[in-house]
Amino acid sequence: MGQRFAAIIRPFGFTVSAAGAFVPTNTGPESHFFFQNWPSDWIELYTRRNFLAADFGVAEARRRLAPFLWSEALAERQLSRAEAELWQTAKEWGWEDGLSVPIHGPGGYFALTTMGGAGFTMTPQLRAAMHRLAFAAHERCRHLAGAALVAPAPASLTGRELECLRWVASGKTDWEIAQILGVAATTVKTHVDQARVKLNARTRPQAVARMVLSGLI
Repeated sequence: MGQRFAAIIRPFGFTVSAAGAFVPTNTGPESHFFFQNWPSDWIELYTRRNFLAADFGVAEARRRLAPFLWSEALAERQLSRAEAELWQTAKEWGWEDGLSVPIHGPGGYFALTTMGGAGFTMTPQLRAAMHRLAFAAHERCRHLAGAALVAPAPASLTGRELECLRWVASGKTDWEIAQILGVAATTVKTHVDQARVKLNARTRPQAVARMVLSGLI
């Protein structure tokens, strides 16, 4: 898949590319590369200098929904010393700019397809075409990778647990939820606590946040 992707984007001026996903786990997100069309020497340097921790493209993609040029991110971001070093090193390797396409999914799933080069002109038509291509490549890679590289399924909540936690999300207290549902407040608390445990959340706000990420609210 990586070779096919590289062949498609090369005529437009992109000489390097990569696609990967950050899958949420109980110990934090785990990174997985679908493909890397970067020189082996660059990959070795990127790994040795721990450039992933300083990769402003990844950081920007986490907070963006639409594709963006590296230069657009640079114009809006105050670079740290490590980020500035990464950018300067990339330019020395001949990558004057690039395009990154963020992909966000349920359960905190986050993926990124990025491509770099020099001398290309980013028109609205090219941006749209690369956006569609990146999404198609990601879906194909995810399918080939199998279930190991997808976000975990939402916890299996009972109807009552889901109902109670949705009322919590709307700002209701246990007593108010009890009045709405016609049950005891202690029963509401039991349902909410059981839902929180199933969602592996320490607090009610964290449980609500995980429900939102999973599409349950």
